Amino acid sequence: MKFGKIYIDRNIVLAGAVYFLVCGMILFKFGIQLNGEAEKYTDCANRILQGKGLRNGFFGILYVFYSVIVAIFIKSSIHLAGVAILQVGLSYFAALCLYKLLIETLENRTVAFLFFVAYLLCYPLQKWNFFLYTEGMHTSLVVIAVYFFHKVVTRETTGRWIVFGLMILAVIFSRPVGMIFFFAALLTFTVRLFKQKRRVGAIFVAATGIACIIGILNSPVISFINPDSLKRMEIICQVPEANAGIVYQEVNPAGLGTAYRVIRDEIGFGKFIKIGGKKLAYFFGMVRPYYSRQNNGLLILYWLFYPLALLGIFSKTSSHFDHLRMLSVVYLIFISLTIIFTCDDWANRFIAPAFPFILIPAAAGFQRLSGGLNFFRKKKE
Repeated sequence: MKFGKIYIDRNIVLAGAVYFLVCGMILFKFGIQLNGEAEKYTDCANRILQGKGLRNGFFGILYVFYSVIVAIFIKSSIHLAGVAILQVGLSYFAALCLYKLLIETLENRTVAFLFFVAYLLCYPLQKWNFFLYTEGMHTSLVVIAVYFFHKVVTRETTGRWIVFGLMILAVIFSRPVGMIFFFAALLTFTVRLFKQKRRVGAIFVAATGIACIIGILNSPVISFINPDSLKRMEIICQVPEANAGIVYQEVNPAGLGTAYRVIRDEIGFGKFIKIGGKKLAYFFGMVRPYYSRQNNGLLILYWLFYPLALLGIFSKTSSHFDHLRMLSVVYLIFISLTIIFTCDDWANRFIAPAFPFILIPAAAGFQRLSGGLNFFRKKKE
């Protein structure tokens, strides 16, 4: 991948220097978080090194890429802070990919640079680089995969397909939610093929997607829709809003049929929709009643990207941007449905991989807004 002058651009280098300096200070002062969710990945990494089965069986496969990375650091006797350093570096590379992506599609270097900086300053994304959790690395891999998706869409070559295929595998096996990106990319590519009247290719891609969906519906993955969680009306995962005393299994293989009966007979569709709306408010709103005012105030600042994203979705842009807009909208719809049927994390982890798909249309919205303001200024002059 050729970035050309991007590597010697003074503003990019300066922003990168500040970013790495701040990240270094954070890492030096606080270190890397190795508790909670992190224990799952260190355990899985040690199991890999010992030749044992993955933790949680099948579900261990869905983050095996990340577990292998951790295992490499453990095997090499490198402190696990090295994983955080790797995640910070990968996040910077993802920001460069976003920068290049916006330049090629919006053809506006100023907007691309501003959103390059916005990505580096995006607290809901960047904070997970300092945890031994999958979100930091997974989010970076998703952004890099979006860039290669764009390269495939603009010009299909064997090399680009191979790189994009490898990125898809890394995304899927770094975190289970990676399957959402896979299906969003498949649907976007199918629609694009139909628009280009390449019906055979479109049917093949659509059939692949349908086959994958059937496979998932008949696999343990469907256990993420947990009837116990639905019965307890959990907004935040493992924090019951009702029926706290019922028997609860974190991984419940009962299946969609049981989940449907719980919604129909015990919760009711009206209440289910209402609870789903509350889940989405927590998910996109990010603020929590148990956070400090300062933390909530910081998170509220990121709401500014939402109206810009809406403007970008409904704005006319160059045809080069259309597939990114569609991919972003489809991804956000899919992840919203996932949250409605599951729950949100207490610390906003789940929004991390979704936020780039807010930033991408927000960049188009900002370009439209700034263009309109310039038009009115010229008219007054």
